[in-house]
Amino acid sequence: MTDPASGNSVGLKRGSILLHIGVHKTGTTAIQDALSHARPELSQWDVQYPGNAQAHRRVASSAMNRRLGWQVGGAPAPEPAVWENFVKNAHAFQGITVCSSEFFAESDDATAGEIVERIGKGNVHVIITLRNLGKILPSAWQQILKSGYENGYVHWLKNALTEVENEPKTEVFWARHRHDIVVERWAKLVGSDRVTVVVVDDSNRDGIYHDFENLLGLPKDALLKQRKHTMNRSMTTAESELLRRLNEVVGGSKGWKTYGNAVHDGLIKGMVEGRTPDANEPKLQTPQWALDIAARYAATYVAAIKASGVNVMGDVELLGSHLKGPTEVNDNAVNAIALDAAVAAILGAIGNRKATTTPPTISTLFKGKASKLRRSIAGK
Repeated sequence: MTDPASGNSVGLKRGSILLHIGVHKTGTTAIQDALSHARPELSQWDVQYPGNAQAHRRVASSAMNRRLGWQVGGAPAPEPAVWENFVKNAHAFQGITVCSSEFFAESDDATAGEIVERIGKGNVHVIITLRNLGKILPSAWQQILKSGYENGYVHWLKNALTEVENEPKTEVFWARHRHDIVVERWAKLVGSDRVTVVVVDDSNRDGIYHDFENLLGLPKDALLKQRKHTMNRSMTTAESELLRRLNEVVGGSKGWKTYGNAVHDGLIKGMVEGRTPDANEPKLQTPQWALDIAARYAATYVAAIKASGVNVMGDVELLGSHLKGPTEVNDNAVNAIALDAAVAAILGAIGNRKATTTPPTISTLFKGKASKLRRSIAGK
């Protein structure tokens, strides 16, 4: 058995918790998937990734007293015992416990303080994965589409970056992606020496795996070899528009009461995991004016991270790179939806429902809104 005190790059001791708090859309799913599939092997290096889920969302929700699910009237927050038991297990373990959920990054000062107090300042090292803000923008919009958002990409960009309105989804975005504030909050609580920023480099997709291997004192490629399990690609322009029109038809922002989480999850997974887009299918593009604004924010993030004194793995300057994009992007440019995307989504929704004697029709799934849905998919 290796000694965690000497094998990892941040000096974690026995009974310590490596708290990976995100942020969203920075390779979190990839590293969580690798850790979850590596569970059987981790014990030989005195590391554990508790539970059987891909990520520790229930643990984070319990610690933050945050309800689960996105639907109106969704599941309440898990019992405090979920978090308590996780911490007790970590302190009793003769090694390092990894806890990973991007929802921790949304904690306010008081909640983050309670989390650190319960773990113990001397028992925690906080990992914050960060990516260039301009590259996060399209992924962030696609993510809120999955929770029922009904407006187009340009509409959302104007809302988020120019503060024309004050939509709840904009507030959530900035809670997650004021990276300077997130780093400062946790550095003040645990000390800058106990915070590590991992810079995600899109030109080196192996990098995040090797960074976590170093953080945990694992052999090279112990996590990288699990990469094949991950399937979390971004949606194409057509797929995004299909989902947006569906949200619009069924009233996604109101919680999609017309069908449950199971159909929602199946529909999206059926489309994203059930098809491989044609190489010529357009990808979502961000207009230059939005990238310019993102670069101004990112420059302040880089300066704040440098001044904070936290550990940095990777090139922090990548976070401030000024990206280039088209002069304008039109939300109404997509008039036709890739038919195989629509079919894959519907098959995914049907396949994810509980078994019935007769497969549900589109009319059954959307309760009288099928005609509007057909017209929307057809671009009419």
